[in-house]
Amino acid sequence: MTTGAPRSRPVLVTVAVVLWLALFAFQFVSSLVGLTGRVRADGPLALPASVIGLAVLAWFVFGALRVGRGSGRARFWMAVLGALAVVGAASPPYGAKTVIGVLSGVAAVLPYLPAARAYFPPRPRRVRKPAEARVVGWDPDTGEPIRASE
Repeated sequence: MTTGAPRSRPVLVTVAVVLWLALFAFQFVSSLVGLTGRVRADGPLALPASVIGLAVLAWFVFGALRVGRGSGRARFWMAVLGALAVVGAASPPYGAKTVIGVLSGVAAVLPYLPAARAYFPPRPRRVRKPAEARVVGWDPDTGEPIRASE
């Protein structure tokens, strides 16, 4: 349940989500194209690994869509994914992997820029509940707990 005026998504968040979705679409297509070569080389045992890889890719797409809807937790995990992609991009061989890593890093930073921060609500403060008295038994007539009095 939301209260107040609906928030409009900042352009930076939209750009980050579209960038992630474009990168994931490229990785999906390249995985499908490379699947035939892997099956030809390794046989049908290459299929389960490819299916798991595509499922992980679908999980990342879900995270990107959640960032677009304003999830702060998804924003954090997509930033972790972007940082790992940048680290992976720094290792040879350089090429498409490097470009994907750098663009993932850019997409991970965009939601943290000041113009986009207000779109992600702060986490609610934790409020401690007062401690309740310990239950020492149950009333046989009503089933209510009998609590220890201090």
